[in-house]
Amino acid sequence: MADTQRFRVCKKRVQFYFMLATVWEAVSGQIRYSIPEEMQKGSIVGNIAKDLGLDIKELTHHGVRIVSTASP
Repeated sequence: MADTQRFRVCKKRVQFYFMLATVWEAVSGQIRYSIPEEMQKGSIVGNIAKDLGLDIKELTHHGVRIVSTASP
């Protein structure tokens, strides 16, 4: 009886963590753009709002951050 109850608790935990991982992947994400060295200054690289499927006004409501990193 105790083994059956322990199995059910363990099964529910596994299901919970699976659901949590699935939702986390659906909610968070990253977009990366690569810029060739030859690109002219001021060139358009990408449309962040369009790529996220959002209206420009919605970006601030969703807490979008733009982080620039350079490879050494």
